[in-house]
Amino acid sequence: MNMKKIFAVILAAGLLLTAVPGVAEDTLNADAATLGLTAADSQKLDVCYTLAMNAINAEDYDTAKEYLNICFVYCNPQANPTMYADLLMKRACIDVIEQKYDMALLQLDAALRIQPDMPDVYLVRTQVYSAQGALSDAIENLEKYISLTDDATLYETVALLQEANGNAIAAQEAYDKFAAAAGEDNKDVLFNAALYRMQNGMYADAAEAFQAFAEDEVYGAGALFNIGACKMNLGDLTGAIESFTACAEKGGTFEGLYYNRGLCYLLSENWEKAAEDFTKSIETENIGDDVIYNLGICKMQQEDYEAALANFNEVVTRAEADGAELNDAVFFFRGVTNAALGNLQEALADLTICVDHGYELAQSYYQRAQVYAALGDTENQQKDLENFIKY
Repeated sequence: MNMKKIFAVILAAGLLLTAVPGVAEDTLNADAATLGLTAADSQKLDVCYTLAMNAINAEDYDTAKEYLNICFVYCNPQANPTMYADLLMKRACIDVIEQKYDMALLQLDAALRIQPDMPDVYLVRTQVYSAQGALSDAIENLEKYISLTDDATLYETVALLQEANGNAIAAQEAYDKFAAAAGEDNKDVLFNAALYRMQNGMYADAAEAFQAFAEDEVYGAGALFNIGACKMNLGDLTGAIESFTACAEKGGTFEGLYYNRGLCYLLSENWEKAAEDFTKSIETENIGDDVIYNLGICKMQQEDYEAALANFNEVVTRAEADGAELNDAVFFFRGVTNAALGNLQEALADLTICVDHGYELAQSYYQRAQVYAALGDTENQQKDLENFIKY
């Protein structure tokens, strides 16, 4: 729902006036009497209101304000509360355009005192509070508008406001109401409803909802990717791999497709398949250094130590160039890889970093003890083995 569009409609919408040029004089006099006006004053109100509306439609708001001010002189709030409240709302809308939000709220509050259940006032208040960043107040007013009009389509905007206000569950609940109003044939709405569930950690429900789109020509690839992400979070690595694979077969090109499938293979200890996906991710996706690190782990587990070392070195080089802080796991596994290649001094340096930083102390001491043993330093080997037992 476009708040600006609806706001413009409210501003431009005019009331049906009681005094219309060309009507019989006795009818005009009767209408004027109903408003507590003389026939001449009723005509002035009619003309000034029409001129104000013309100026509003022409976006000449200074002229519109002049005619609205004249309307206030001739419009009696007791005799014609509907028109008086409408005038206050029109004036408030112009204040909003001029970013005079406090003045707009005063006008809108006055309108509600006259017409407490005037729906459009609550919609304009929603606009004001949104502009001021008072999202809770904006939500309250929009929900009041919905309750007065039964316009459930505006729950989409409630969802957006709740999301912006950090209320993810409330956003989902509002969007569910919007989806129910939209009907079962609105695929875009139903797909987004499933996205809300995934974002809120309701992975089983979200996967079930996305499954309805798995064969869809438009939504199928996206649904399968999201099912894979849900199953991955649920620990169903086999199911996640199947969904990511089906997504790729449908031509899906989503960022992280190969990286996530690679992670599933890695966690399943299928090092070869994981390495293939991480390599594909490096070639086609913009994931960052994590994928290079994970490829290094796979290569190390396959005992391709030269390739693994190249990956770990690249991660370190990139981090140093960017001034980024490195995870100590990089030094640990590079140390183990260097040790496997016989690069003992390099291995010692990496594992010492891990010990100094307190990373996986038991294993860091154990691996460094093996390096000391290879170097023939039995004294330090003894110390590290004792620390291994300690930790």
